[in-house]
Amino acid sequence: MHSSRNGPTGSQPRYLASTAVLLVEVIKLLASLTLASNDMCKSNPMRSPAEIAALVYRSVFAPDCWKLVIPAALYTLQNSLVYVAISNLDAVTFQVTYQLKILTTVLFSIALLGRKISSRQWMSLILLTFGVALVQVSGPISTEDWRERLSSLMQGDMPVSSGFKGLMAVIAASLTSGLTCVYFEKLVKDSMDSVSLWTRNVQLSFFSLFPALFIGVLWQDGASIAQNGFFAGYSPIVWVTIALQALGGLVVAVCIAYADNVAKNFAASLSIVVCYAASAILFRTPLMLHSTGGAAVVLLAMYLFTSRPGPRVVLLPMSKERHSAVEKPPRPLLFQLMSPR
Repeated sequence: MHSSRNGPTGSQPRYLASTAVLLVEVIKLLASLTLASNDMCKSNPMRSPAEIAALVYRSVFAPDCWKLVIPAALYTLQNSLVYVAISNLDAVTFQVTYQLKILTTVLFSIALLGRKISSRQWMSLILLTFGVALVQVSGPISTEDWRERLSSLMQGDMPVSSGFKGLMAVIAASLTSGLTCVYFEKLVKDSMDSVSLWTRNVQLSFFSLFPALFIGVLWQDGASIAQNGFFAGYSPIVWVTIALQALGGLVVAVCIAYADNVAKNFAASLSIVVCYAASAILFRTPLMLHSTGGAAVVLLAMYLFTSRPGPRVVLLPMSKERHSAVEKPPRPLLFQLMSPR
Protein backbone atom coordinates (compact mmCIF):
# COMPACT_ATOMS: atom_id res chain seq x y z
CA MET A 1 0.00 0.00 0.00
CA HIS A 2 2.81 2.38 0.89
CA SER A 3 4.54 1.66 -2.42
CA SER A 4 1.33 2.24 -4.38
CA ARG A 5 0.74 5.59 -2.67
CA ASN A 6 4.31 6.91 -2.72
CA GLY A 7 6.03 5.17 -5.62
CA PRO A 8 6.88 7.01 -8.87
CA THR A 9 3.99 7.38 -11.32
CA GLY A 10 5.75 9.09 -14.22
CA SER A 11 3.41 11.27 -16.21
CA GLN A 12 0.31 9.55 -14.81
CA PRO A 13 -1.60 11.10 -11.89
CA ARG A 14 -1.67 9.37 -8.52
CA TYR A 15 -4.66 7.06 -8.13
CA LEU A 16 -7.39 8.25 -5.79
CA ALA A 17 -7.73 6.49 -2.45
CA SER A 18 -11.51 6.91 -2.52
CA THR A 19 -11.81 4.83 -5.70
CA ALA A 20 -9.64 2.10 -4.15
CA VAL A 21 -11.81 2.00 -1.01
CA LEU A 22 -14.95 1.67 -3.15
CA LEU A 23 -13.47 -1.18 -5.21
CA VAL A 24 -12.42 -3.02 -2.04
CA GLU A 25 -15.99 -2.92 -0.78
CA VAL A 26 -17.38 -4.09 -4.15
CA ILE A 27 -15.03 -7.09 -4.21
CA LYS A 28 -15.87 -7.98 -0.60
CA LEU A 29 -19.59 -7.68 -1.39
CA LEU A 30 -19.40 -10.01 -4.39
CA ALA A 31 -17.25 -12.57 -2.55
CA SER A 32 -19.45 -12.53 0.57
CA LEU A 33 -22.61 -12.78 -1.53
CA THR A 34 -21.21 -15.85 -3.30
CA LEU A 35 -20.32 -17.51 0.02
CA ALA A 36 -23.69 -16.61 1.55
CA SER A 37 -25.50 -18.11 -1.45
CA ASN A 38 -23.39 -21.25 -1.17
CA ASP A 39 -24.36 -21.62 2.51
CA MET A 40 -28.02 -21.11 1.63
CA CYS A 41 -27.80 -23.81 -1.07
CA LYS A 42 -26.30 -26.28 1.40
CA SER A 43 -29.06 -25.66 3.96
CA ASN A 44 -31.81 -25.76 1.28
CA PRO A 45 -30.68 -28.35 -1.30
CA MET A 46 -34.13 -28.84 -2.82
CA ARG A 47 -34.76 -25.16 -3.60
CA SER A 48 -34.45 -23.66 -7.07
CA PRO A 49 -31.90 -20.90 -7.85
CA ALA A 50 -34.68 -18.31 -7.83
CA GLU A 51 -35.84 -19.45 -4.40
CA ILE A 52 -32.26 -19.41 -3.11
CA ALA A 53 -31.85 -15.84 -4.37
CA ALA A 54 -35.08 -14.86 -2.60
CA LEU A 55 -33.92 -16.44 0.66
CA VAL A 56 -30.57 -14.65 0.47
CA TYR A 57 -32.33 -11.36 -0.25
CA ARG A 58 -34.62 -11.77 2.78
CA SER A 59 -31.73 -12.72 5.06
CA VAL A 60 -29.60 -9.78 3.94
CA PHE A 61 -32.38 -7.21 4.25
CA ALA A 62 -33.80 -8.57 7.50
CA PRO A 63 -35.34 -6.13 10.01
CA ASP A 64 -32.09 -5.95 11.99
CA CYS A 65 -29.85 -5.18 9.00
CA TRP A 66 -29.74 -1.50 9.99
CA LYS A 67 -27.33 -2.42 12.80
CA LEU A 68 -24.59 -2.84 10.20
CA VAL A 69 -24.85 0.81 9.14
CA ILE A 70 -22.61 1.94 12.03
CA PRO A 71 -19.66 -0.43 11.42
CA ALA A 72 -20.03 0.08 7.66
CA ALA A 73 -19.55 3.82 8.02
CA LEU A 74 -16.70 3.32 10.48
CA TYR A 75 -14.91 0.80 8.24
CA THR A 76 -15.07 3.20 5.31
CA LEU A 77 -13.82 6.04 7.49
CA GLN A 78 -10.99 3.86 8.80
CA ASN A 79 -9.82 2.87 5.30
CA SER A 80 -9.87 6.47 4.18
CA LEU A 81 -7.92 7.58 7.27
CA VAL A 82 -5.27 4.91 6.63
CA TYR A 83 -4.77 6.18 3.09
CA VAL A 84 -4.53 9.76 4.35
CA ALA A 85 -2.01 8.76 7.03
CA ILE A 86 0.19 6.80 4.62
CA SER A 87 0.14 9.65 2.13
CA ASN A 88 1.29 12.20 4.72
CA LEU A 89 3.67 10.22 6.96
CA ASP A 90 6.83 8.26 6.39
CA ALA A 91 6.49 4.49 6.71
CA VAL A 92 8.24 4.31 10.09
CA THR A 93 6.03 6.88 11.81
CA PHE A 94 2.88 5.30 10.40
CA GLN A 95 3.85 1.74 11.37
CA VAL A 96 4.79 2.70 14.91
CA THR A 97 1.76 4.90 15.61
CA TYR A 98 -0.78 2.56 14.01
CA GLN A 99 0.04 -0.12 16.60
CA LEU A 100 -2.14 1.86 19.02
CA LYS A 101 -5.04 -0.12 17.51
CA ILE A 102 -3.94 -3.10 19.64
CA LEU A 103 -4.67 -1.18 22.84
CA THR A 104 -7.82 0.55 21.54
CA THR A 105 -9.24 -2.85 20.57
CA VAL A 106 -8.76 -4.14 24.10
CA LEU A 107 -10.31 -1.02 25.62
CA PHE A 108 -13.42 -1.34 23.44
CA SER A 109 -13.58 -5.09 24.20
CA ILE A 110 -13.76 -4.24 27.88
CA ALA A 111 -16.39 -1.54 27.33
CA LEU A 112 -18.68 -3.35 24.85
CA LEU A 113 -18.09 -7.05 25.50
CA GLY A 114 -17.31 -6.96 29.21
CA ARG A 115 -14.01 -8.76 28.68
CA LYS A 116 -11.82 -9.23 31.75
CA ILE A 117 -8.14 -8.37 31.32
CA SER A 118 -5.71 -9.18 34.11
CA SER A 119 -2.71 -7.06 34.99
CA ARG A 120 -0.47 -9.76 33.49
CA GLN A 121 -2.37 -9.55 30.20
CA TRP A 122 -2.23 -5.75 30.22
CA MET A 123 1.53 -5.98 30.54
CA SER A 124 1.66 -8.41 27.62
CA LEU A 125 -0.48 -6.10 25.46
CA ILE A 126 1.76 -3.13 26.12
CA LEU A 127 4.80 -5.27 25.34
CA LEU A 128 3.09 -6.47 22.16
CA THR A 129 2.46 -2.92 20.98
CA PHE A 130 6.04 -1.94 21.70
CA GLY A 131 7.49 -5.09 20.11
CA VAL A 132 5.48 -4.82 16.88
CA ALA A 133 6.48 -1.18 16.55
CA LEU A 134 10.15 -2.13 16.88
CA VAL A 135 9.90 -4.96 14.34
CA GLN A 136 8.21 -2.78 11.75
CA VAL A 137 10.84 -0.07 11.97
CA SER A 138 12.94 -0.98 8.95
CA GLY A 139 16.57 -0.03 8.62
CA PRO A 140 19.00 1.31 11.21
CA ILE A 141 17.65 4.34 13.04
CA SER A 142 19.97 6.40 15.10
CA THR A 143 19.16 8.45 18.16
CA GLU A 144 19.49 11.58 16.08
CA ASP A 145 16.87 10.31 13.62
CA TRP A 146 14.39 9.68 16.44
CA ARG A 147 15.14 13.10 17.94
CA GLU A 148 14.45 14.79 14.61
CA ARG A 149 11.17 12.91 14.14
CA LEU A 150 9.93 13.69 17.65
CA SER A 151 10.96 17.34 17.50
CA SER A 152 9.31 17.79 14.12
CA LEU A 153 6.06 16.34 15.46
CA MET A 154 6.06 18.02 18.86
CA GLN A 155 7.38 21.45 17.82
CA GLY A 156 5.36 21.75 14.64
CA ASP A 157 8.29 21.80 12.19
CA MET A 158 6.38 19.55 9.81
CA PRO A 159 3.84 21.30 7.59
CA VAL A 160 0.36 21.16 9.03
CA SER A 161 -0.93 19.78 5.73
CA SER A 162 1.41 16.78 5.88
CA GLY A 163 2.95 15.62 9.18
CA PHE A 164 0.28 16.78 11.63
CA LYS A 165 -2.53 15.75 9.29
CA GLY A 166 -1.04 12.27 8.91
CA LEU A 167 -0.50 11.89 12.66
CA MET A 168 -4.09 12.85 13.46
CA ALA A 169 -5.32 10.50 10.73
CA VAL A 170 -3.42 7.49 12.06
CA ILE A 171 -4.58 8.12 15.65
CA ALA A 172 -8.19 8.42 14.45
CA ALA A 173 -7.74 5.25 12.37
CA SER A 174 -6.52 3.39 15.47
CA LEU A 175 -9.60 4.44 17.43
CA THR A 176 -12.06 3.60 14.65
CA SER A 177 -10.30 0.27 14.04
CA GLY A 178 -10.78 -0.82 17.64
CA LEU A 179 -14.38 0.36 17.86
CA THR A 180 -15.43 -1.10 14.51
CA CYS A 181 -13.88 -4.52 15.05
CA VAL A 182 -15.35 -4.94 18.53
CA TYR A 183 -18.81 -3.69 17.49
CA PHE A 184 -18.85 -6.08 14.51
CA GLU A 185 -17.70 -8.95 16.75
CA LYS A 186 -20.59 -8.27 19.13
CA LEU A 187 -23.13 -8.25 16.28
CA VAL A 188 -21.81 -11.46 14.72
CA LYS A 189 -21.59 -13.46 17.93
CA ASP A 190 -24.93 -12.27 19.31
CA SER A 191 -26.74 -13.55 16.18
CA MET A 192 -24.50 -16.45 15.13
CA ASP A 193 -27.29 -19.01 15.59
CA SER A 194 -29.76 -17.22 13.31
CA VAL A 195 -27.63 -15.24 10.83
CA SER A 196 -24.58 -16.62 9.04
CA LEU A 197 -21.23 -14.87 9.05
CA TRP A 198 -21.30 -14.23 5.31
CA THR A 199 -24.77 -12.73 5.48
CA ARG A 200 -23.43 -10.24 8.04
CA ASN A 201 -20.47 -9.58 5.77
CA VAL A 202 -22.81 -8.92 2.82
CA GLN A 203 -24.74 -6.43 4.95
CA LEU A 204 -21.54 -4.76 6.07
CA SER A 205 -20.14 -4.43 2.54
CA PHE A 206 -23.47 -3.28 1.12
CA PHE A 207 -23.88 -0.44 3.59
CA SER A 208 -20.20 0.46 3.19
CA LEU A 209 -20.80 1.22 -0.47
CA PHE A 210 -22.88 4.32 0.27
CA PRO A 211 -20.36 6.39 2.25
CA ALA A 212 -17.55 5.17 -0.02
CA LEU A 213 -19.45 6.21 -3.15
CA PHE A 214 -21.24 9.40 -2.12
CA ILE A 215 -18.77 10.84 0.38
CA GLY A 216 -15.46 9.57 -0.94
CA VAL A 217 -15.86 9.25 -4.70
CA LEU A 218 -18.49 11.85 -5.59
CA TRP A 219 -18.20 14.53 -2.91
CA GLN A 220 -14.47 14.42 -2.12
CA ASP A 221 -12.93 13.48 -5.48
CA GLY A 222 -15.75 14.02 -7.94
CA ALA A 223 -14.02 16.87 -9.80
CA SER A 224 -10.76 14.97 -10.17
CA ILE A 225 -12.56 11.84 -11.39
CA ALA A 226 -14.52 13.87 -13.94
CA GLN A 227 -11.25 15.31 -15.25
CA ASN A 228 -8.95 12.27 -15.23
CA GLY A 229 -11.29 9.28 -15.01
CA PHE A 230 -12.10 6.74 -12.31
CA PHE A 231 -9.11 4.46 -13.00
CA ALA A 232 -6.51 7.18 -13.50
CA GLY A 233 -3.14 6.16 -12.04
CA TYR A 234 -4.05 2.49 -11.67
CA SER A 235 -1.16 0.05 -12.10
CA PRO A 236 -0.64 -3.65 -11.32
CA ILE A 237 0.61 -2.85 -7.82
CA VAL A 238 -2.54 -0.81 -7.16
CA TRP A 239 -4.73 -3.75 -8.18
CA VAL A 240 -2.67 -6.09 -5.98
CA THR A 241 -3.14 -3.68 -3.06
CA ILE A 242 -6.92 -3.60 -3.59
CA ALA A 243 -7.12 -7.39 -3.83
CA LEU A 244 -5.11 -7.84 -0.63
CA GLN A 245 -7.29 -5.32 1.20
CA ALA A 246 -10.45 -7.18 0.14
CA LEU A 247 -9.02 -10.60 1.03
CA GLY A 248 -7.83 -9.24 4.37
CA GLY A 249 -11.33 -8.02 5.15
CA LEU A 250 -12.80 -11.49 4.55
CA VAL A 251 -10.14 -13.21 6.66
CA VAL A 252 -10.63 -10.75 9.50
CA ALA A 253 -14.37 -11.51 9.52
CA VAL A 254 -13.67 -15.23 9.93
CA CYS A 255 -11.15 -14.58 12.70
CA ILE A 256 -13.54 -12.30 14.59
CA ALA A 257 -16.39 -14.82 14.33
CA TYR A 258 -14.50 -17.89 15.51
CA ALA A 259 -11.93 -16.29 17.81
CA ASP A 260 -11.90 -12.63 18.86
CA ASN A 261 -10.21 -9.34 18.05
CA VAL A 262 -7.48 -9.77 20.64
CA ALA A 263 -6.50 -13.12 19.09
CA LYS A 264 -6.57 -11.45 15.67
CA ASN A 265 -4.10 -8.81 16.85
CA PHE A 266 -1.76 -11.42 18.31
CA ALA A 267 -1.93 -13.46 15.09
CA ALA A 268 -1.16 -10.38 13.01
CA SER A 269 1.75 -9.55 15.30
CA LEU A 270 3.14 -13.07 14.99
CA SER A 271 2.86 -12.84 11.19
CA ILE A 272 5.01 -9.70 11.27
CA VAL A 273 7.69 -11.60 13.20
CA VAL A 274 7.51 -14.53 10.76
CA CYS A 275 7.83 -12.15 7.79
CA TYR A 276 10.83 -10.50 9.42
CA ALA A 277 12.57 -13.87 9.88
CA ALA A 278 11.59 -15.09 6.39
CA SER A 279 12.97 -11.93 4.79
CA ALA A 280 16.31 -12.51 6.49
CA ILE A 281 16.44 -16.13 5.29
CA LEU A 282 15.04 -15.82 1.77
CA PHE A 283 16.20 -12.36 0.73
CA ARG A 284 19.26 -12.05 2.99
CA THR A 285 17.88 -8.91 4.56
CA PRO A 286 20.29 -7.79 7.31
CA LEU A 287 18.97 -8.32 10.83
CA MET A 288 18.72 -5.12 12.85
CA LEU A 289 19.22 -5.14 16.59
CA HIS A 290 16.04 -3.22 17.37
CA SER A 291 13.91 -5.42 15.06
CA THR A 292 15.32 -8.63 16.50
CA GLY A 293 14.68 -7.34 20.00
CA GLY A 294 11.16 -6.39 18.97
CA ALA A 295 10.53 -9.92 17.66
CA ALA A 296 11.66 -11.33 21.00
CA VAL A 297 9.35 -8.91 22.83
CA VAL A 298 6.40 -10.02 20.66
CA LEU A 299 7.03 -13.69 21.48
CA LEU A 300 7.36 -12.84 25.17
CA ALA A 301 4.08 -10.92 25.06
CA MET A 302 2.29 -13.87 23.44
CA TYR A 303 3.62 -16.19 26.13
CA LEU A 304 2.56 -13.85 28.95
CA PHE A 305 -0.94 -13.38 27.52
CA THR A 306 -1.73 -17.05 26.88
CA SER A 307 -0.01 -18.63 29.89
CA ARG A 308 -1.49 -18.77 33.35
CA PRO A 309 0.37 -18.07 36.58
CA GLY A 310 1.71 -21.26 38.09
CA PRO A 311 0.96 -22.52 41.60
CA ARG A 312 2.67 -20.93 44.55
CA VAL A 313 5.98 -22.67 45.21
CA VAL A 314 6.87 -23.36 48.85
CA LEU A 315 10.56 -22.58 49.41
CA LEU A 316 10.70 -22.94 53.20
CA PRO A 317 9.66 -26.00 55.26
CA MET A 318 6.36 -25.68 57.06
CA SER A 319 4.21 -27.77 59.29
CA LYS A 320 2.04 -30.56 57.92
CA GLU A 321 -1.13 -28.61 58.65
CA ARG A 322 0.06 -25.50 56.81
CA HIS A 323 1.37 -27.60 53.93
CA SER A 324 -2.03 -29.24 53.45
CA ALA A 325 -3.67 -25.79 53.38
CA VAL A 326 -1.66 -24.76 50.32
CA GLU A 327 -3.83 -25.00 47.25
CA LYS A 328 -2.68 -27.78 44.97
CA PRO A 329 -2.58 -27.09 41.23
CA PRO A 330 -5.20 -28.89 39.14
CA ARG A 331 -4.04 -31.87 37.12
CA PRO A 332 -3.82 -31.44 33.34
CA LEU A 333 -7.01 -32.18 31.45
CA LEU A 334 -5.46 -35.20 29.74
CA PHE A 335 -4.80 -36.91 33.07
CA GLN A 336 -8.28 -36.03 34.30
CA LEU A 337 -9.79 -37.79 31.28
CA MET A 338 -7.56 -40.87 31.65
CA SER A 339 -8.11 -41.33 35.39
CA PRO A 340 -10.82 -43.85 36.47
CA ARG A 341 -14.15 -42.42 37.53
